[in-house]
Amino acid sequence: MVFYETTYILHSALQEGRLNDIVNIIEKKAESLGAKILFSDNWGRKKLSYLIEKEKYGTYIFFQYKIENISKLVELSSEFEHNPNVLRYLNIKIEESDIREPKAKEIEETKKSETSKKETAKVVKEAAVEEPKEQKEPEEVAEEVAEEVVEEVAEEVVEEVAEEVAEEVIEDENKKENTSEEENK
Repeated sequence: MVFYETTYILHSALQEGRLNDIVNIIEKKAESLGAKILFSDNWGRKKLSYLIEKEKYGTYIFFQYKIENISKLVELSSEFEHNPNVLRYLNIKIEESDIREPKAKEIEETKKSETSKKETAKVVKEAAVEEPKEQKEPEEVAEEVAEEVVEEVAEEVVEEVAEEVAEEVIEDENKKENTSEEENK
């Protein structure tokens, strides 16, 4: 058995559901090639050091696995290369001692989510027996979704504008310094 870890960067514009789908597809592909996933973690959306495919941000995904047939690693790499949502990836061979263990908090969350799933199923069954409650009008739901989207977009726009303004201020200061140096000469 050989141990590897892979870090890959996904397009930042992916919605949470689509992002999870892509991560699951990649992990299932690895498992179908004979890999056993030992650890997986979503590091979240981060600013890139430089533009990749005209993107400033990316979502980092990290996972560790063991694989018997190293030649299957080439097939996994081709999965990353052919997936248009993957901006970059890196496979690294590691030692068994480098395998990360799930944090105690993650284990507790997994147990809680399993318990909450059972409770949710119970509530759904009970609700099916009861009379249906009032549902929100489609317009109300649309307004709520629109407000959430506007807030997210506004945050990104403010962040980008702040960066651009900071760059312009620095450029202006550099120009002023160059002009004053030329005048002094």
